[in-house]
Amino acid sequence: MAESYLEGRNGMNETSQTPVEFNQCQQAVQRLNEYLSRELQPEEAELVHEHLQQCKGCFDKFRFEETLLRTLRDKISSVSAPASLRDSVLKLLGRDSATQ
Repeated sequence: MAESYLEGRNGMNETSQTPVEFNQCQQAVQRLNEYLSRELQPEEAELVHEHLQQCKGCFDKFRFEETLLRTLRDKISSVSAPASLRDSVLKLLGRDSATQ
Protein backbone atom coordinates (compact mmCIF):
# COMPACT_ATOMS: atom_id res chain seq x y z
CA MET A 1 0.00 0.00 0.00
CA ALA A 2 2.13 2.83 -1.27
CA GLU A 3 -0.54 5.45 -0.85
CA SER A 4 -2.98 6.29 1.85
CA TYR A 5 -6.42 4.72 1.70
CA LEU A 6 -7.72 8.25 2.19
CA GLU A 7 -5.44 9.82 -0.44
CA GLY A 8 -6.25 13.38 -1.25
CA ARG A 9 -7.58 14.19 2.19
CA ASN A 10 -6.27 17.60 3.20
CA GLY A 11 -6.88 17.44 6.92
CA MET A 12 -9.76 17.11 9.26
CA ASN A 13 -13.13 18.72 9.16
CA GLU A 14 -12.73 19.99 12.72
CA THR A 15 -15.62 22.41 12.35
CA SER A 16 -18.07 19.68 11.38
CA GLN A 17 -21.49 20.08 12.93
CA THR A 18 -22.01 16.29 12.85
CA PRO A 19 -21.77 14.87 16.38
CA VAL A 20 -19.34 12.00 16.68
CA GLU A 21 -20.58 9.50 19.22
CA PHE A 22 -18.35 7.21 21.27
CA ASN A 23 -20.11 4.15 19.83
CA GLN A 24 -19.24 5.30 16.30
CA CYS A 25 -15.60 5.67 17.33
CA GLN A 26 -15.55 2.20 18.88
CA GLN A 27 -17.00 0.66 15.75
CA ALA A 28 -14.64 2.52 13.42
CA VAL A 29 -11.55 1.62 15.46
CA GLN A 30 -12.61 -2.03 15.64
CA ARG A 31 -12.76 -2.12 11.84
CA LEU A 32 -9.49 -0.30 11.08
CA ASN A 33 -7.49 -3.42 10.20
CA GLU A 34 -10.18 -4.70 7.86
CA TYR A 35 -10.56 -1.21 6.42
CA LEU A 36 -6.83 -0.89 5.79
CA SER A 37 -6.66 -4.31 4.14
CA ARG A 38 -9.80 -3.48 2.14
CA GLU A 39 -11.70 -6.48 3.46
CA LEU A 40 -14.89 -4.61 4.40
CA GLN A 41 -18.01 -4.65 2.27
CA PRO A 42 -18.27 -1.39 0.25
CA GLU A 43 -21.12 -0.05 2.40
CA GLU A 44 -19.24 -0.69 5.63
CA ALA A 45 -16.00 0.74 4.21
CA GLU A 46 -17.90 3.89 3.26
CA LEU A 47 -19.24 4.26 6.82
CA VAL A 48 -15.72 3.94 8.27
CA HIS A 49 -14.39 6.36 5.66
CA GLU A 50 -17.07 8.93 6.49
CA HIS A 51 -16.35 8.57 10.21
CA LEU A 52 -12.62 9.08 9.65
CA GLN A 53 -13.43 12.23 7.69
CA GLN A 54 -15.30 13.63 10.71
CA CYS A 55 -13.30 12.41 13.70
CA LYS A 56 -9.75 13.60 14.28
CA GLY A 57 -9.11 11.11 17.08
CA CYS A 58 -10.05 8.12 14.95
CA PHE A 59 -8.23 9.54 11.94
CA ASP A 60 -5.07 9.83 14.04
CA LYS A 61 -5.44 6.15 15.03
CA PHE A 62 -6.01 5.26 11.38
CA ARG A 63 -2.91 7.17 10.29
CA PHE A 64 -0.82 5.43 12.99
CA GLU A 65 -2.10 1.97 11.98
CA GLU A 66 -1.57 2.71 8.29
CA THR A 67 2.00 3.88 8.90
CA LEU A 68 2.74 0.89 11.13
CA LEU A 69 1.43 -1.59 8.56
CA ARG A 70 3.35 0.07 5.74
CA THR A 71 6.56 -0.01 7.80
CA LEU A 72 6.06 -3.66 8.70
CA ARG A 73 5.38 -4.60 5.07
CA ASP A 74 8.51 -2.76 3.94
CA LYS A 75 10.63 -4.48 6.60
CA ILE A 76 9.13 -7.92 6.03
CA SER A 77 9.69 -7.76 2.29
CA SER A 78 13.44 -7.47 2.86
CA VAL A 79 13.59 -10.53 5.15
CA SER A 80 13.42 -14.07 3.84
CA ALA A 81 12.63 -17.11 5.92
CA PRO A 82 14.67 -20.29 5.59
CA ALA A 83 13.12 -22.74 3.13
CA SER A 84 12.43 -25.27 5.89
CA LEU A 85 10.43 -22.72 7.89
CA ARG A 86 8.52 -21.61 4.82
CA ASP A 87 7.69 -25.24 3.96
CA SER A 88 6.52 -25.92 7.52
CA VAL A 89 4.27 -22.87 7.57
CA LEU A 90 2.81 -23.66 4.16
CA LYS A 91 2.22 -27.25 5.23
CA LEU A 92 0.35 -26.04 8.33
CA LEU A 93 -1.73 -23.79 6.09
CA GLY A 94 -2.52 -26.74 3.83
CA ARG A 95 -0.59 -25.39 0.87
CA ASP A 96 2.11 -26.99 -1.22
CA SER A 97 5.37 -25.03 -1.34
CA ALA A 98 5.82 -26.02 -4.99
CA THR A 99 2.75 -23.93 -5.91
CA GLN A 100 4.01 -20.83 -4.09
